[in-house]
Amino acid sequence: MDATDSNSAEGLALASRIAPALLDQIGCGLLICDADAVLRYANKLATEELRASRLLQVRGGQLCCIDGVSGDLTGAIRQAAGHDRRTLVHLEGRADRLVVTTLPLPAADGERDAYALVMIGRRRACTDLELELVAAHYGLTLAERKVLAGLLRDARPSEIADAHSVKLTTVRTQINSLRLKLGARSIEGLLLRAIEVPPMASAL
Repeated sequence: MDATDSNSAEGLALASRIAPALLDQIGCGLLICDADAVLRYANKLATEELRASRLLQVRGGQLCCIDGVSGDLTGAIRQAAGHDRRTLVHLEGRADRLVVTTLPLPAADGERDAYALVMIGRRRACTDLELELVAAHYGLTLAERKVLAGLLRDARPSEIADAHSVKLTTVRTQINSLRLKLGARSIEGLLLRAIEVPPMASAL
């Protein structure tokens, strides 16, 4: 199948049938709102984020921030749906933060109203599923996987050593092994290799 086939009537019909399941597999919260921020759709991860009510909520049918959270989400949604503008919004509360982007969704054939796609930023670099796939692909040991998970949480090598009751030299040896297996020259490169995996909702 070439690129033109993917836009065929048959392809669009297939996409329409599997769209909900497809969107739930993406490791990113996705919401669709109209220009008035009325919520029209939320995938599984977005629904979980709303239920947690850490920064976002639905009030009177509208997607909005909880009280005390900084960031003009409503304005960004209006700009996306009404003016075809893309915006990055930094939401921050007393003990939590989140980055979201708002993207324009064009009106469907026969419809006047456009919508905004709200994409919720990831709260961690890798889901459990993504980390397991990386570990399996590169042949990581259980100890190396734990070290990589720690690095992805922004833990220092000394903190990883303390958490697993091993010597710092052991962790440094494991980091060197990770770099060799993943083909990275630095810890930063190592983390970039790990987050190259497309975002997938964790099934573990």
